[in-house]
Amino acid sequence: MNSMLLSSLLILQFVSVSGEKTCAGKEVENLDNGCTEIDKSPLVFRGNLDEKMVREKVQNIKYIASGIEVIETDLETFDYLKHVERIQNSNGPAMLFKKNKNLKRLNFTSLGDLKAKDKQKDIVFENDHFAKAFSNDTDSFDDFMKLELIARKSHLRSKTCSNEFYQFINKKESSDSEKTWTIIIFIIAFIVLIVDGILLFYVKKKWNASRKNKAIEPNKVNPNVPVGTHFGPPQTPASGTTTPSTTIETPKNK
Repeated sequence: MNSMLLSSLLILQFVSVSGEKTCAGKEVENLDNGCTEIDKSPLVFRGNLDEKMVREKVQNIKYIASGIEVIETDLETFDYLKHVERIQNSNGPAMLFKKNKNLKRLNFTSLGDLKAKDKQKDIVFENDHFAKAFSNDTDSFDDFMKLELIARKSHLRSKTCSNEFYQFINKKESSDSEKTWTIIIFIIAFIVLIVDGILLFYVKKKWNASRKNKAIEPNKVNPNVPVGTHFGPPQTPASGTTTPSTTIETPKNK
């Protein structure tokens, strides 16, 4: 009887263990089916995903050891992981919510352990709508405080709503039009710089050529002056010599 019971327990344990499947974290649409544990990299929910596909991918997950990232979705309620029991991350925040423009509710009904890397925030909201909803909506605030309580127990903290639990990041980002004009200005400046360089090159080249021609140009000679003519100071006659003179006769009246 005891041997039969022991055999049954071993069989049940084998079935239980064989049903576990550990998968590396990645974009959820690329995740293998049937994963029960996620490690190595965060499990990422990005953009507008097919709900049925996502739920099939994550339905067996119980433990996430590398955190989750929810990025740029249109979801108002994130409840894909309401059956997950533990979410941890030894390399960063356990949860990152980024640029979800409608997010208001966070449903982690079965979660009992929420823990990030030491000295890291357990949950981070970066340019996310939930940060606004949290301060205005009672349900959003309740969801936030439930997660805070789970994280506090996981870390054995005594302080309620510790700064170690959460972080709201609001980064000002340039609009598409501002980025476009910035690119155009850079292109124009680059073209002007090239044109200035070309003009400077040709001006300098012409100036150098002019100097060279001037250096080798022969002295110009006046064609009306005999070759060999000496242009010097006036000569004074030597002593004892006479200079012929010319007499100018005045015409007489007849």
